[in-house]
Amino acid sequence: MVRKLITRIFVGIIIASIWTASVSQAKAQQPTDKTKPTATRTDPVISAGDSVSIADVQKAAEQLAIAVQAAVRKATEDPALKIAALKVATNAVNAAQVVVTQQAETLQSVLDSLAKEIAMATEKQTKQKSH
Repeated sequence: MVRKLITRIFVGIIIASIWTASVSQAKAQQPTDKTKPTATRTDPVISAGDSVSIADVQKAAEQLAIAVQAAVRKATEDPALKIAALKVATNAVNAAQVVVTQQAETLQSVLDSLAKEIAMATEKQTKQKSH
């Protein structure tokens, strides 16, 4: 179970790194125009060529799967990447443990206060019945 969690975290890290790399590359390729655009807003025009077919989506999903598999293969072959991924996974697990501990403490304090309120209400009800 822990191995599955580490594997999922590792794959998520790889996907996130691929995603951020592609986003930063796309931003780097955009021309920089120092003039600010005016505040006019135009509605996008959707043409028939803009729609994406299911085949295109499936092809993109297959390409993504191939890229992720290649990245995972590369990461599992490179000892430095393995160590880095394990460190990141360890930090993620540690952070999750801290959050769970904090939430457990908060939940315990809420349950304690609710128990006190219930005890006070029950005591009040029994006093009213006896009078």
